[in-house]
Amino acid sequence: MSENWAKRERRTNQLARAAANYLFNQRTQSSNQLYGLCKLTWITNSYEGPQAAYVESTKKPALGEIFERDYLAASMDEVAADISTIVASPAIKPLILSETGFTNFYKAYRNTAREWIDDNLDSVLPLLKSAYRLGTDTQGLKLIRKIQQFPGIPKANHEKQLMRPEYLLTPALFALDPRLRFPLINGNEGVKNLLGRLKVADAPLDDQYQSMIGLYGKGGIVDAADLDQAGRDLPDFIAINGKRPTKKLLEEKPVQGSELPLKDESDIQSLQRERTVVNRRIHNKLTNKLKTCLSDYTLLEGASKPAMFDVLVKDFDRKGADLLIEVKSSVEAAHIRMAIGQLFDYWFRINGNAEPRMAILVPSTPDDATKKLLQWLEIGLLWFSGEKLTSCSNWLADLVG
Repeated sequence: MSENWAKRERRTNQLARAAANYLFNQRTQSSNQLYGLCKLTWITNSYEGPQAAYVESTKKPALGEIFERDYLAASMDEVAADISTIVASPAIKPLILSETGFTNFYKAYRNTAREWIDDNLDSVLPLLKSAYRLGTDTQGLKLIRKIQQFPGIPKANHEKQLMRPEYLLTPALFALDPRLRFPLINGNEGVKNLLGRLKVADAPLDDQYQSMIGLYGKGGIVDAADLDQAGRDLPDFIAINGKRPTKKLLEEKPVQGSELPLKDESDIQSLQRERTVVNRRIHNKLTNKLKTCLSDYTLLEGASKPAMFDVLVKDFDRKGADLLIEVKSSVEAAHIRMAIGQLFDYWFRINGNAEPRMAILVPSTPDDATKKLLQWLEIGLLWFSGEKLTSCSNWLADLVG
């Protein structure tokens, strides 16, 4: 998906924990309140923007169930203000008003999930409370093994068609984990792809859990939101069966200090005079600005020596094509020529004979000769005008827009 989606998942974690902090400090907790806590992770097909359908159909009712209020006729501003008063914390207001929720839970099981929680309240309640206080991955494994013992969730009007309980519970445990390390193991296509890649698609739930948490610290994966992002796009940045990874999630670059490494020092040998701290800082600042500007996309960088590319934008055209970007700290011809060679070499190494989609990011407006050269080569050209990403390449209009 994208870094923005991972941020949305982290916001959901913050909101769910703030709600749980109130709920678990009450004398009792009802099955309806726990259902609302699970529902905070849900979305519908319309989930973006303040007028998104999930706000009225899912988020507002979930908050009403948790705090035992009727919010159906209230605006979200009124809901946020009321809950802020209930929990005595203004910090919850921006979380309520922001975009949260991340799983499009199966509609046919939404109502029966409420009944299922009521039937299994004595087991679900301590499970969610434990997730709220979760301290280690080993403790998380114990919760997974408890989930394995739950019965399936029946489908509406088809009681024999059972949904696996982890599809309901692991998003809630993810949202309650203070460390944000409890992985999502649901019916999402990306999760299925990741489990298949790890060769545990048909394994018991506890084996799936251990395989997934084993990816932390690899390929730029820090928490469960990163892990979910990786599973959705499934780039080749995970080392499996001894195969070295070739990509990783794009990371922030250092822009201060004297030790500012570039990604491919060997290619810079011919430009010794440009190998200065100043130029490295420019390169890394540009990369960071691009990371911020394109945060709606999944961004990767090279992680193996044969292809230490700067940025790969997954699905940049929303039609399945990827865009390879080389970042240069100067618009001088030597840098442009080097970038051209790097792009073609990197593209072939990571994508073979696939039709190339490549671009160069430079720090300032290039001259006409450079524009014509890259247009002839069908390589896109990008630069920043202030904080705005700009291009003279028509086929990149949607990206910069």
